[in-house]
Amino acid sequence: MSTVVVLSIGVAVAVVLPIAWRIRQGRFDPFEPIVVFALAWAVMFVVRPLAIVVRDDTIFYGVDIGGTLDEAVLLGLLGAVAFVVAYERPLGVGIARRLPSPPEQVDTRAALGWSIGVAATGIIALLLFLLPAGGIGAIGTFLGGRGAALDELLATSPMYLWWASLLVIPAALVAVALAVTEPRPVMIVVAAALLGIALVRTVPAGNRVFLLVLGGGIVVFLYLRARSRPGIVVLVVAPLLALFVSKAVLDLRYAENRQNVTTIVERFVASPSRAFRPILEGPDAEMAPALAGALSVVPEQLPHRYGGVTLGDLARRPIPRQLWAGKPDPPGHEVVALVWPEARATGGFDPAFTPLLYFYWDFGLLGVLVGLAAYGLVARSAYAYFRLYEGNLGVQIAFAAALWFLVVAVRQDPVSVVVEATVVLLPIAVVFRIASPRRHGRVVEAPMP
Repeated sequence: MSTVVVLSIGVAVAVVLPIAWRIRQGRFDPFEPIVVFALAWAVMFVVRPLAIVVRDDTIFYGVDIGGTLDEAVLLGLLGAVAFVVAYERPLGVGIARRLPSPPEQVDTRAALGWSIGVAATGIIALLLFLLPAGGIGAIGTFLGGRGAALDELLATSPMYLWWASLLVIPAALVAVALAVTEPRPVMIVVAAALLGIALVRTVPAGNRVFLLVLGGGIVVFLYLRARSRPGIVVLVVAPLLALFVSKAVLDLRYAENRQNVTTIVERFVASPSRAFRPILEGPDAEMAPALAGALSVVPEQLPHRYGGVTLGDLARRPIPRQLWAGKPDPPGHEVVALVWPEARATGGFDPAFTPLLYFYWDFGLLGVLVGLAAYGLVARSAYAYFRLYEGNLGVQIAFAAALWFLVVAVRQDPVSVVVEATVVLLPIAVVFRIASPRRHGRVVEAPMP
């Protein structure tokens, strides 16, 4: 049995044990963050490495990762153990109890107005991103989906505006929550409109992780609002359905594929296993092989930076390149340029390394343990906060979105996670905070347990 197989089994044990313990104690909650982490981490560091071993194919974008794949999975094992141990400690519960309590009531008119304002900001940001680069035609390029034209647009336009356009997602989530709680015609119409705008922002470009936050957040919110949980049939069928939808979005986000929708559907019907290819071979679970490729140069050619990769990038990232001509590329791009120079030169190759690379690059194994422990602590604090105020409307929709954002967090570099959380999650809390009961208008109770 190869080292990769043994380590992958170790990762599986590390993420399954806390779930099995909860089932035995009768307190299993499918919406607990530890469950989402276990599924995501198992796909990245169990399923994908084993698929590589079974295929006996260690070539990842032209680079042989066979010599470092076991090291990458070892980091995955250490990260899983650190996350689980920190999650199970009571510290997260103590942190949740010390956080400010949410507003007990919400002025629905004020909240709806602020959600419209947030959505408008996102729409303006998207237009400011598109129009200077190509006028009205740039809108057609965006709606046309992924391709050379959109890639060029993304490469030459300010990314701040691109990320700011994601504000339509929290706006839609807030509006949907308000419409479910108070189903008046105006609420329903505004919620439907904002949801449609959010889909227009995410579907053409194939931003599936944010579609997961949007769609998954709404589904979880509906369960939380009803004080119920999905049954075993739903828990089995839903992930399979999500795989098919994800693969369909992946295929159809490319403009050339939209001319052959019938062919794509026929392929799905003839070979349903196509839905699993993004996990077994494609970019959806490329974290272990991408990390293995990066470890061929870290830390030998790219030595430890003791905070420069994470904190340094966090300090540099907000500075516009227009104001700093010599601004360094993000650390991930530096790795790609060294390991996959041809792919970097041609563009379009931006692998997800998971936070493991950045913590390891900075502080070695200690960085991995401390970094993933911090992720576990934040996840446990979020769940504990939800349980403290699980009857609160704002907490319900914020937690529902944050639950799926955990998938985003464990796939990407820490700085991108901070940026995207600021745009996608923070506005939800802000809207409910400023829509205070001191304002006049219709008020919905958000009882505290």
